[in-house]
Amino acid sequence: MNAAAAAGLLHLIAAEPTLLPSAPEDAAGPDLTRRVRDGGHLCLGCGHPATATVIVNSPTAGPRWLDLCSDCWYTIRLANDTERPA
Repeated sequence: MNAAAAAGLLHLIAAEPTLLPSAPEDAAGPDLTRRVRDGGHLCLGCGHPATATVIVNSPTAGPRWLDLCSDCWYTIRLANDTERPA
């Protein structure tokens, strides 16, 4: 995934958070670790097995899981940092 694709994915998630699976309201660090350790989740960016997960808090859809592989996680973080206003 390149930076432009990552930025597009971030916009898609913001526009349509229901593309992501719903997460529990009270999920915390141990829940993130358990979700990655349990496996079976695919990276939203490339479809490979996910090795990282975060919770995206959508104002319209509530908390959502964002599962990513290590490479896509890194690219998404870079794209997110670049899009933030200075």
